[in-house]
This record gives sequence, C-alpha cells and structure tokens, in this order.
Amino acid sequence: MNEMGWEKPTPVQIEAIPVGLKGSDMFAQAQTGTGKTGTYGTIILERIKPGMKPPSALILVPTRELANQVSEELSKLAKFTGHTCIPIYGGVGIEPQIAKLRNGRDIVVATPGRAKDLINRNDLDLSKISVVVLDEADRMLDMGFSRDLNYILSKVPRKRQSLLFSATMSPDIRQFTMRQMVNPQEILVSKDEPVLDLTKQYYIMVDKDTKRDTLCTILDMNSPKAIVFCHTKRKVDQLTKKLRAYDYPVGAIHGDVAQNKRERVIKSFKDGSISVLVATDVAARGLDIDAVDCVINFDAPNDPDTYVHRIGRTGRAGMEGTAVSFFTAEERYMIKDIESRTGKPIGPLDIKIVHRPEPDINKATTVQNVTRGRGRASPPERTNRTAQWTTKHPPGQNVDAKWVLSCGVPGRATR
Repeated sequence: MNEMGWEKPTPVQIEAIPVGLKGSDMFAQAQTGTGKTGTYGTIILERIKPGMKPPSALILVPTRELANQVSEELSKLAKFTGHTCIPIYGGVGIEPQIAKLRNGRDIVVATPGRAKDLINRNDLDLSKISVVVLDEADRMLDMGFSRDLNYILSKVPRKRQSLLFSATMSPDIRQFTMRQMVNPQEILVSKDEPVLDLTKQYYIMVDKDTKRDTLCTILDMNSPKAIVFCHTKRKVDQLTKKLRAYDYPVGAIHGDVAQNKRERVIKSFKDGSISVLVATDVAARGLDIDAVDCVINFDAPNDPDTYVHRIGRTGRAGMEGTAVSFFTAEERYMIKDIESRTGKPIGPLDIKIVHRPEPDINKATTVQNVTRGRGRASPPERTNRTAQWTTKHPPGQNVDAKWVLSCGVPGRATR
C-alpha cells in the first residue's frame, strides 16, 4: 500500500475492512471511485493463503475491462504477499486462460459468461473457494447475468464468505443478496449522496442537429481528457468517425470492438495518446482511469443510476472533475429525476456553439495512426476558434472564474 501511494483509508475501507476480516458476509454501497476494489482486495489477501491450487477466491465482474483492472490492482496489492491473480473473460482465446488456471492461481477475476463456460468444460474448479466477491452486481443483473450468477454460485461451497460491492443498491440486487448470503452486514457509505462532491454537474439543452457541434465546442476548450457516452454501438462508431475527421485524437470502445483493440484504445487513453474516448455504458463499465477531466453524456442516460455510474469516471481519487449532459426538450424531465437521485443540483450551462460543416469521414485519421503518436492536427480553422461559456448556475454552485477566463473545463483536475 505504501508503494502504491495509499496514505489513508477511504470511508468505505474504514467501515468494510474490519467487518470483512472477521469473515462476515457483507454488502456495501459506496460512491464510485472511493476504493471498493482496494477494500475487498485487502480482505481477500488477508483471509486466503498464497500458493493454493485450485483458486481460493472468486471475483465476478460485469465487463472485460473491469476484470483486467481489478486483476491489475490486486496484483499490485499482492506484490509482497505471494498471491497470484488471473483475469478471465470472453472475446479472447480460451486456451491460454485454461493453461494459466492449470498452473495455479489464488484469485480468479471473471465475467459470468466465461466463468460458466470454463465450469462446464471442467477447467475452472471452484471446490476450494472460500471468498466470493460480486463487484458491480447491479450492473450484472441489468445485463441479464442473473441466471449465470446463480449457476456459478451453486458450484461454490456453501460454507464461504460472500461480499458484494456496488455504487447503487436496487430492490432486485437486495433480494439477490439475501438469497446468496448468510446474515449479511450492510455497509452504507454516503448512501444518500452517490455523487462525489468533487464532480461539478451541468446540463445543456440541445436538439439532435446541434449535439455534435456542442460536443466539439466543449472539446475545443483546453482539450480536456474526456469520456463521451452514447446509447448504441452504431452511434459510438458514427460519432468517432466524425470526430476523427475533425482531427480529434479519439478512440472508441463497445461490445463489438475486438478485445485486443479495446485494450490498445484504453492504454492510449490512459497514457494520453488519445484524449477523447467514446463509449457505450457497458463497455465503459468499471473503467478506472486517473485524471479524466470531463464526462460528457452525448446521449442522456436511461435512468439516474446509469447517470451515477457514468459520471463516476471523473472526480476520482481526490481530483476534481466535470460532468456535462446533453438533453433534448423531450428529455428535460430527466434532470429532476437525476437531481433527486444524486441529491445534487445540475446547473444549466450556456455555450456559444461554434458550427462547422459536415466532416468528410473518408479522410478521417485512423485509430492506429493516432495511437502510434501522430496525435491531433491543429489546422488554423480549429485553433483560431475561441468559445466563451456563460453559466446560469443554481444557488450554492459557483463556476471558477479562472476557468471562464481561460476557456478551460470547469473543475479541471489539478495534477
């Protein structure tokens, strides 16, 4: 922990780790970005012995990206303990994963579909599992994994410790929890305030014809490191091609993007080779990337919980962030629903939109060229434009004057 730069525990770690170390079943709800992975990672490393075969701990997660990130985090935590960890997910060859499992791993981090496949092939032995973690279980249920989860848990010894961590807690997940746990202890950290105070929230009223120009106007302001959310894979692809045609350093992830390409795009976003990531909700689930300045809801979220998960990609680890959501007139009612869910006001943000002609997507820069270091071109027609923001903010929500004068992003993370 010292080597990773952890100076003090987060609220969920203070509340949950002592309970977990006692061996109690537990479900914990806490804000996104408050250290849930570190919480259950600490519990697992303290409660299982290293060098065991077959595995002693199973962590189930909704997406490939989250499986990779959890495994990387636990491997860092286990640097001096001797525990080994493997991520298991679909979209890549199954044989290399089987070979690693046969060599022995203490902790398996898996998506439900691939875990079920390996169990049916008799290549994933869960007979010695003593700790099970369901991370972002609400999203796994939303994605239709309920039957798979029940099947997988039926293969785990009944005498086990079960831990559930999530940013939200729906009635369905609560019911599922009670079926799978024995006298679980409930840990609620900031239940009524699921959005971090470090994330400033704004909305912009748009119509379908001005959405893209509004997005480009925001991206032209101090070139923020931004994640842009769209509803569908098709919309992600279309928007990415047009942004690329405007010479933005952009990458895309969704369910149809090959796993090796997804990993390259995420790596490029992390290291700054690209500064804009366009994604669907499922693909971006669990992304843990430092210093994301801005989350932009290009398409309004389907429900308040999805909004919470989306904007949780910014304002993490003590850094400031900004969330900007686009709403059409028909979607305006969602603002009140979201404010009720988060307990925070969302301020209207007026922008002088810079309109531009339809791009020629045939001349778009490829992701491969961008990620090889070409970066974004800066033609005069882009760099000479300036965009002024004026804000009608609600009481108690002020805009940083320095940001307005510099045409930066409100609440841009300070490094």
